[in-house]
Amino acid sequence: MIQEISVISHSTAIGTLFDETHVCGVFESDVIIYKILEFFSISSADAVVLTRDSVPAGILTLKDLVRALHNCDNTGLPVKEFMTAPVTLFDASLKISEVLDQMQECSFKKIVVAKNNTIVGIIDKHHLLSICYAQLTPIIKHEYNMVHSLMGMVGEGERGLLKMATTDTLTEIGNRRLFEEIFQAHQALGEQYTDKLFLLLFDIDNFKGINDTFGHNVGDSVLKELSALVSRSIRKSDIFVRWGGEEFAILLRYSDPSTVVKIAEQIRQLIDKNSFETIVHVTCSFGLTSIQPAETLEQAFERADKALYRAKKDGKNCVRIEMP
Repeated sequence: MIQEISVISHSTAIGTLFDETHVCGVFESDVIIYKILEFFSISSADAVVLTRDSVPAGILTLKDLVRALHNCDNTGLPVKEFMTAPVTLFDASLKISEVLDQMQECSFKKIVVAKNNTIVGIIDKHHLLSICYAQLTPIIKHEYNMVHSLMGMVGEGERGLLKMATTDTLTEIGNRRLFEEIFQAHQALGEQYTDKLFLLLFDIDNFKGINDTFGHNVGDSVLKELSALVSRSIRKSDIFVRWGGEEFAILLRYSDPSTVVKIAEQIRQLIDKNSFETIVHVTCSFGLTSIQPAETLEQAFERADKALYRAKKDGKNCVRIEMP
């Protein structure tokens, strides 16, 4: 049973989440399913710990029982036939942050907590994250408001330095540093998302010719107008930056690659059909890749760059994909 916690942080001991007056369901692994059903019928728990000679051996959830009993009568079978194993105990004194760090390396989702070798509770990893989120959100909002207020007190010079650190001064969109920081944050929190992360890389076709023929002022005008055009066409949650020169990058989350391909094609057509103020017509080539949970930005960027190179080789003004 999870008790109400008035204040929680990353340093809170995991054991404090559990009500010590509530006995966690613990059964020997050779007990028959019927006994577990009796326990679930009188308890609010959704999982029990199974042991062999008093040593934790696995976990049995209510969902496991439903699957075991589906279309057949298994109530007389020992529960060890259906348990999830192995099980790892987390000491009640461990900080929540330490538990979550260790869980990154584990395939299981249930956290079994013990104090002095006695099991005190089970909690789902996602439930633990939701508790942390619910408790920390007001604190985060408070910190944001405080920082926002402080920013209003600093001078124009300091605000300019902060803006320069994360913004491209010409186009006024994000810069490479911002992209790298947000990429690292997405990778660190990747398991909390159901959608996949994608990298869309694109640059202006024949941009050197624009600068050579019309001058750098015209080239700068094209960069600014294109940046504003693309910014208006994507979601606020998508991270759009000028990577460098005439090259741009977008970091975005969607459920499947086909949707992102359509978005890339829509952006390509939008640019192709736009009448720019200076040289009227501009096109771009696009390279797209999906990002794997553990890989670096350099690895993902290398694939996107290969796709962009293929787009150039295939005649420019097109979208190409390079998947892992």
